[in-house]
Amino acid sequence: MARSSKSVSRTLEDLTLDSGYGGAADSFRSSSASLCCSEAHGGNHWHLTDSMHSRHNSLDTVNTVLVEDAEILESTGQCAKLPELEDVPWSLGEVASALCRDKEMTLPTPPQDVLLRLSVLVSRALVRVAKESQRLSLRYAKCTKYEIQSAIKIVLSWSVSMSCISAALSALSLYNMSTEDDKFSRGKSVRCGLIFNVGKFFRWMVDSRIAVRIHEHAAIYLAACMESLFREVYSRVLRSALLERDNGIPKFTVETLDQAVNTDAELWGSLQPWQHLICGKNASGEL
Repeated sequence: MARSSKSVSRTLEDLTLDSGYGGAADSFRSSSASLCCSEAHGGNHWHLTDSMHSRHNSLDTVNTVLVEDAEILESTGQCAKLPELEDVPWSLGEVASALCRDKEMTLPTPPQDVLLRLSVLVSRALVRVAKESQRLSLRYAKCTKYEIQSAIKIVLSWSVSMSCISAALSALSLYNMSTEDDKFSRGKSVRCGLIFNVGKFFRWMVDSRIAVRIHEHAAIYLAACMESLFREVYSRVLRSALLERDNGIPKFTVETLDQAVNTDAELWGSLQPWQHLICGKNASGEL
């Protein structure tokens, strides 16, 4: 009798491990990919592994730190770094389209190396938001728009976070106002008014194991926030006094981008690879 009750409870437990994405993934066990840290190719990266065998292993992936001994770090005076993402839920073409979409930025598309550097910087903020969202999702083992919103407020500065959350609210409002016919004729990104692919963000959240269950609104929030963050960083670089101009046309280089970020106290800490840094100071330590 006890054995049968255990099997029934186990069955009920398996049935509750849904993705919350409207049938995109039938259960938590349907995905066997996870992100782990490695030191291949001379650097620290996340790669896909097949280590998802139990529900208890699902909540520690994004929280993975570098495989480094704390004593070695202390003796050498080094700081732990965030893992670098090999795969990000956006493409450089989508980044260029998102930057050119703003009416205030009617300028030529930045060079490819600048877009790549900008993508690397924003991916670090994505990792910070993902790690914080994972921590906030532990209690109910579910990631919703509220966990993403709280993580954005914690990781980013007040003005930047308010800009990102405002963009997320706008995208979710457009999505909720779409009609039933739009579900079959238009994708989620178009219905949200976004350039970034919402489906890619949801798949990235599932593969990164942010939580046991991930709601579709969380993916919309994260996609809208990251797209807004790209525009925010780009607009601050445009307004920077360090940007050289030729007949009114700014000259974008990787060095100019890094210098503009280094002098911005609201951006520098969040876009750096070291785990202990937060926003509030620039590269010179000035508040």
